[in-house]
Amino acid sequence: MTWASAAQSMTLPIEVLAAVTLFCLPLRRRGSAALWPAWFVLCAVLFQAAFSLLAPWTGQRIVLVLLYSLSSYLCGLLFALLCCRITVSEAMYCTSSAYLTQHLAYCLYTLWKPDSMQRMNVRFGWPYFLVYGSIYLVSYLLFARRLPTRGRYDLKVTHSVGMTAGALLVALVFSAFSQHLQPENDYFYRVCLLYAIAFCVYALWAQLSQQKRLALRHDLDVQQQLWTRQQAQYQTAMRNADVINQKCHDLKHQIAALKLISDQAQRDRSIHSLEQAVMIYDAITESGNKILDAVLTEKSLLCETRGIELTCMADGKCLGFMDAVDLYTMVGNTLDNAVESAAQLADAEQRTISLMVFSRAGLVFFQVENYYQGELRFDGPLPRTSKPDLDRHGFGLKSIQSIAEKYGGLLTVQAEDHIFLLRVTLPEAGDG
Repeated sequence: MTWASAAQSMTLPIEVLAAVTLFCLPLRRRGSAALWPAWFVLCAVLFQAAFSLLAPWTGQRIVLVLLYSLSSYLCGLLFALLCCRITVSEAMYCTSSAYLTQHLAYCLYTLWKPDSMQRMNVRFGWPYFLVYGSIYLVSYLLFARRLPTRGRYDLKVTHSVGMTAGALLVALVFSAFSQHLQPENDYFYRVCLLYAIAFCVYALWAQLSQQKRLALRHDLDVQQQLWTRQQAQYQTAMRNADVINQKCHDLKHQIAALKLISDQAQRDRSIHSLEQAVMIYDAITESGNKILDAVLTEKSLLCETRGIELTCMADGKCLGFMDAVDLYTMVGNTLDNAVESAAQLADAEQRTISLMVFSRAGLVFFQVENYYQGELRFDGPLPRTSKPDLDRHGFGLKSIQSIAEKYGGLLTVQAEDHIFLLRVTLPEAGDG
C-alpha cells in the first residue's frame, strides 16, 4: 500500500474520530482531556494496522467497503471508551450518533462537490472543510451537547442497540451497495445519497426527542414519588397534630393542678417548663388553616430540636383554595430546605427562618426567608442542589414550582448577602 493510498484510507476513520470527539465533549471525561490527542492517534494507528492486515484477504470491493466502514466505527467506539466514563452501550450510542453526523456531511459534500474537483479527483479543498465544518458545528449545537444528561446518556440497552443497528444499516450497508452501483447508475446513487441524508437528519432528531421524553418521564416519576411520600407525611402530620392537641389539653389541666403546690420555687419551675412546651403549639395554631397548622406544628418541633428559631406570620385562610396535599407539599418542601440550610450555620443568631403568608391586590404571597452559607449555583431560575447525588435530589424546588404553576402562579427565588428568599405568588381565587 503506497503512502497516498494509506492517507486516502485514513479519511473515514479520521472523520469519524472527529465527530466522536464532538459527541464526547459534553460527557464525563476519563482522566484529563489533554490525553485525547494521544487516544486519537492511537485509534487511528490501530485502524490502519488492522485494515492493512485484513484488506488483502477481501475478495470483493463491496466486502472491502463494509470492512472499511465497520473498522472505522469500531475505531470511534474505542476512542469514546478511552475518553469518557461511560458504559459500552453508551459508547455505542455516542459513536452511532457521530457516525450519522459524519455520513450526513459525506452525503451533502458528495452531492455538492464542484465538477472541477470531481474531474481532478480532488477530495480536500475549501468546499470540503466548509461542508464538514458546518455540519459538525450544527450537529454539536443541536444534538451532541443536548443529548446527555449530566454527562451521561439516559437510555436503555435496547435503545442503544436499535440506534446502532439503524446507523450501521444505512450508513454502512446501504452506502456500500450504493457505491458499488455508482459506476453503472449515477442517478440511483444520488437518490441513495438523498435518502441517506433524510435518514441521518431524522435519526438524530429522533434521538433528541427521545432524550427529552426520557428526561420528562424521569421528572414525572420523581414528582409522583414525592407526591406519594408527601401524602403519607401529611397523614402522619395530621395524626401528630391530634396527639399534640390532646397533650396540650392535658397539660393545661396539669398546670392548673401544679398551682396548688405549696413550694413556690418548685411550682414556678414546673409551670414555666410546661408553659414552654405548650407555647410551641399554641403559637402556631392560629393561622386559620388546619393543613397549614399541621405542617407548621411538625416543622416547628423539628426546628426546636435543631436549635432553629421559626417565626411565622400567616393568614392561612388565604390558602384555603389549595388541595391539602399540594399545600402540605409546598410548605413542607420549603421548610425542609430552609431547616437543612439553617442547621449548617455556626452563628446561632443566623439560625432563623421567617415564614409569611398574606394576600394583597388579589394575590396570595407565601414566602420563606433564611440565611445560608457557601455559594449557590443556578440552573435557570432555580438553584442547583448541593447534594452529590443529582439523580435523586434537587426535585423539591421543582415540585414547588409545579404546584405554583398548577394554580396559575409562579415561584421566584432570590439569593443575596447570604439570605435566601423563596416566594410563591398565586391568584387569590386559585383558578388562574
